[in-house]
Amino acid sequence: MAIVAIVGRPNVGKSSIFNRILGRRAAIVDDQPGVTRDRLYGEAEWGGKKFYIVDTGGIMSETPHQFMELTEKQVDLALEESSAVIFVVDGRSGITPVDEEIALKLRRSGRPVVVAMNKLDNEKQEDAMLSEAYGLGFDDVAAVSAVHNTGFSEMLDMVVSRLAAEEYGEDGENTEIRVAIVGRPNVGKSSLLNAFAGEERSMVSDVAGTTRDVVDTVVDIDGRTVRFLDTAGLRHKSRVKDSLEYYSNVRTYQAIDRCHVALLLLDAQDPATDQDKRLAGQVLERGKGLIIAVNKWDLAPREAKTGDIMTKKLLEEMPFAAHAPKVFMSALSGRSLGKLPQIILKVEENRRRRIPTAELNRLVKEVLVFDRMPGDGKGHSLKIYYAVQADGAPPAFIFFVNDAQLCSKSFRRHLDNTLREMADFSGVPLKIFMRNRENGKN
Repeated sequence: MAIVAIVGRPNVGKSSIFNRILGRRAAIVDDQPGVTRDRLYGEAEWGGKKFYIVDTGGIMSETPHQFMELTEKQVDLALEESSAVIFVVDGRSGITPVDEEIALKLRRSGRPVVVAMNKLDNEKQEDAMLSEAYGLGFDDVAAVSAVHNTGFSEMLDMVVSRLAAEEYGEDGENTEIRVAIVGRPNVGKSSLLNAFAGEERSMVSDVAGTTRDVVDTVVDIDGRTVRFLDTAGLRHKSRVKDSLEYYSNVRTYQAIDRCHVALLLLDAQDPATDQDKRLAGQVLERGKGLIIAVNKWDLAPREAKTGDIMTKKLLEEMPFAAHAPKVFMSALSGRSLGKLPQIILKVEENRRRRIPTAELNRLVKEVLVFDRMPGDGKGHSLKIYYAVQADGAPPAFIFFVNDAQLCSKSFRRHLDNTLREMADFSGVPLKIFMRNRENGKN
């Protein structure tokens, strides 16, 4: 997905606009300049287009800087990383010299820019101030009020009209497989990429956060083209101090959007952290294949049945990813690296696996008919009439029923387990939908 950055001098309402676009209070809003210290982002959708929206407001470091220097840094980062920019100016104070400096930099960049003149609360004020905004040299200017939630439809129409198509849809069966190598900083992602590529493709260092960008490397595995996407390590939001690190986080999620299979690297000395679990959840939620690779296995505590102990720990900490293949490896020594290529091919094959409709309906008529169905406690129970598998990946199954509201979470888990017993879906999430046979409601 594209990245749309919100830029502007401090205290013009960037975080308020960010919150309005997302429809929730995601950024701290205050009338003091520089309140937003942690850079925030969210996934937005408008006019059928999805994009990341980035609040770059109030970039502050531990040492004081002049606002001009801070704003320049903010704009430079936005121009480097973003597909389009929302340039926020203050409709009450009017255009300032700092605004004009930002506008000059934006015009030179060639990036699509939408000027959002904020704090315009009445039509008389709007007519007077918009002429100033057009003087900045951009075609797209919108009058908005974050406080009163006005002008956002027009502004977002302008934004999405400027976004190029950045779709990462499913490819044909014989095209390349995209694999994102993801994980916390310093777990060995670049070392693993270099081992696959057979060359020093990505810079390796023991300093966390060395890799800033996503690095693509293409290799051949059994006649299949596999594109590896090395990514910067994801940090917990509270630890993201540097703006470059912040954008690296966003680009990691972009890599997950692009990939078919995600290779999640864990550190054998500190596996299954909260950040690891969140990242695994994001991979599965986005419908991608998941492989869990525990790296630095040579440094893991040596005790009897270490592998069994680690497997049990991972199952306990990440039960939602119990189906994901697990590999204990060392990118440095090469231990178990030879297993990964075939596992990658297998998981991608599983993402595209189909169960024939006849088999699905045999399941409905011969297996599920004997199960105890969920009900409303008043004698009304769920009844499944038939099932089909939808096209595409990951596998999605539609069960046509008498009342979709009766389907409980526990019964969905039961269906998930039953489908996995019918075919090999290891490493991939299954999408299960309930449809009322009469009217197609969820």
